[in-house]
Amino acid sequence: MPTSKLFNTQGRLELLEQVTNEGLLSLEKANIRGNEYFVFKEAPSNLREYYQLGLLHGDWTHIVYQEERFKFNDTLRITSQLANTLLRKFNIQKGDRVAFSMRNYPEWMFCYMAITSIGGVVVPLNSWWKGDEIEYGLTNSEAKLFIGDEERLDRLQGRLSDLPKIAVRSKKPEYQDIDFYKLIKDQSETLDNLTEIEPEDDASIMYTSGSTGYPKGVVLTHRGIIFAPFYWILLTTMVKEDSDEETLSLEQANEEEQAASLVGVPLFHVTGSHALFLLSIPVGRKTVLMYKWDPDTALDLVEQEKITAFTGVPTMSAEMVEAQIKNPRDIATLKDLYGGGAPRPPEQVKKQKEHMPETNPGIGYGLTETNALGANNAGDTYLSKPMSTGFPVPKIIELKIIDDEGNTLETNENGEVCIKSAATFRCYWKNPEATEDCLDSQGWFKTGDIGYLDEDGFLFINDRKKDMVIRGGENIACPEVEAAIAEHPDVLEASVFGVPDERLGEILATNVCVRGESELNETDLNSFLVTKLANFKIPAHVWIQKDKLPRIASGKIAKKDLRASAIKLLGK
Repeated sequence: MPTSKLFNTQGRLELLEQVTNEGLLSLEKANIRGNEYFVFKEAPSNLREYYQLGLLHGDWTHIVYQEERFKFNDTLRITSQLANTLLRKFNIQKGDRVAFSMRNYPEWMFCYMAITSIGGVVVPLNSWWKGDEIEYGLTNSEAKLFIGDEERLDRLQGRLSDLPKIAVRSKKPEYQDIDFYKLIKDQSETLDNLTEIEPEDDASIMYTSGSTGYPKGVVLTHRGIIFAPFYWILLTTMVKEDSDEETLSLEQANEEEQAASLVGVPLFHVTGSHALFLLSIPVGRKTVLMYKWDPDTALDLVEQEKITAFTGVPTMSAEMVEAQIKNPRDIATLKDLYGGGAPRPPEQVKKQKEHMPETNPGIGYGLTETNALGANNAGDTYLSKPMSTGFPVPKIIELKIIDDEGNTLETNENGEVCIKSAATFRCYWKNPEATEDCLDSQGWFKTGDIGYLDEDGFLFINDRKKDMVIRGGENIACPEVEAAIAEHPDVLEASVFGVPDERLGEILATNVCVRGESELNETDLNSFLVTKLANFKIPAHVWIQKDKLPRIASGKIAKKDLRASAIKLLGK
């Protein structure tokens, strides 16, 4: 019988009361958009104030990128210079949207901090998007400025020529006049204009693929974003309190004991932006950025930089285990090897504990709409319940399961997962219908995921209600891909769905019906799609036919039957 208080709701409530009784993690109630929530009483009221927590460890290393190293003081200095540039040279005002897209460069973090520090709204666009997709994000968000690296700027050639731009890390002559460091070099290293920013002011629009059409812009507030790292600090403190370990402090003893995280996931995802980048600031964690994912490079960096924690999609942690088996490194510092963004097979967890016994396995469940919060499972609770995505901290996050009529279901009953907390998004940008569909007046967000809560309050996810595929942690709306395929003049209709994949969890497959005279093949179709969709959205398996796709009684395409046939055909 487990002795840990984390295994049941009452025990977790007792731990919560212990660690929130006073101090930084103390709680109070706040009214947010008509509903009462528990919030962190001592949390900064906006992101600009939140970033100042980096001064607690100003001379410590904050960002490592290849041979470059930035201290926390450097981050704040460059952030202020960029913020002043945005104010003076581009006249960015409170509430203006500023979009950016680039690889995981240090400048990504500087952009996020500078824009939100002056009350602007950050729009971090998916760096895998192609020209059409980037143009959509910029137009839909009504961005006043775009900051991009060379590859992203090249994708915008011939588009939105009137939109001001800043170039990051480009050597091309045509981008030198708008070079990032050239533009900020003469600006003050302290922020000149301290615009008043309220907790519920908009801070970010992050685009996420839903079940229909174009990606939706998720509007997140300052309070909601700050709530996430404070939640993880709270959860870590509860775990340490339960095990009688020394609890986490924002004022750690010295730089030699500094924690370090490796960033192999894109910063434009909430895992990268919130759990890695933003959490690094109050806890003084070194953040090592990877140019491109590679498990061997990741392990080399773990050894060189003494990485203590890694969080990525399950594929990444599994590949690190395999790479370590083939070529062992000294990775004694690595304590947490977590997966999130997609289901993690129990076999992966067993293999990790067998070959990396000193590492702590973990998984998290959250969405862009919830600022990455929902449930977490790690250590002993994960090994005990490896099929569960974990538990929420009571009072702070509420979960419930509902049926199709909206009735709350009992323990172990399968239905749609709903989440409620102070971190929930405000709305979908310029899309009140979509907001109303999934966010009710009491603050409950319907996730579109199907699952159940067990008697200990652990969440199990087993299906999706939405027509969406999660490929290696990347959400893909099937209708968006179907619409792109249908633009080909030879195509009459298409059905896109996910099929199992050992490495990525799911990959895309499609059945395509073409005109009788068509000679379209898979290669030609992929060549057509590569100009319209990010590569990860292009189906890996394509079946082209001249017969109409099968239908169900309502006249809709029989997608479940097509998927079942594909899985059988592929031997999955």
